[in-house]
Amino acid sequence: MSLQLDNIDARILELLQRDGRMMYKDIAREVGISLPTVRDRINKLMELGVIRKFTAIVDSEKLWGRTRAFVLAQPVGGNVDGILEKVKDINEVRAAYLVAGEKQMLLEVEVDDLHQLGEFVAKYAHVELGLSNASSFVITKILKEEYGAAVKPNASLQFKCDFCDCLIYGKPIIEYIDGGRYYFSGKDCAQAFKERRLHPTRA
Repeated sequence: MSLQLDNIDARILELLQRDGRMMYKDIAREVGISLPTVRDRINKLMELGVIRKFTAIVDSEKLWGRTRAFVLAQPVGGNVDGILEKVKDINEVRAAYLVAGEKQMLLEVEVDDLHQLGEFVAKYAHVELGLSNASSFVITKILKEEYGAAVKPNASLQFKCDFCDCLIYGKPIIEYIDGGRYYFSGKDCAQAFKERRLHPTRA
């Protein structure tokens, strides 16, 4: 049985995506529920990872001298997991996606200028990340850009086990390990994941 967001969850998420600084008492008044209920609902959504973090969204068009682009490329040898681990440490990569098609990796990149974009494609995309046949598309004007997700009542939540990569049916087991939050389908997967972290050579 999958977990679902009810009307209250959906309304709270809608309000927070509109204004992440909105006070709990104002959310309670808008939704028609008590303040403790708002607090409990938001804590639950954060624990489940539905709310990843609260942050400020900067309008990149207000920053002079920045170039944004999409880089579409093909992972060499299908080493997607290795590429995604490296991408986390590259500041120029603002987002990374797997997409269907011949070129399966889509990166959103922000650099100083077109020259640096060319250097990024040559250095990171081809050499360090191991991507081939890269094409870059410079963003010349942002026509619409929404963040977050369009949340509807009764939307089902989907979790994958961080050890076996299988879909989790029902509420996942949530573990906080080395500062990260992980989801598991059962206690055996959670224990095996911890063992692999402690003894990576045995994996």
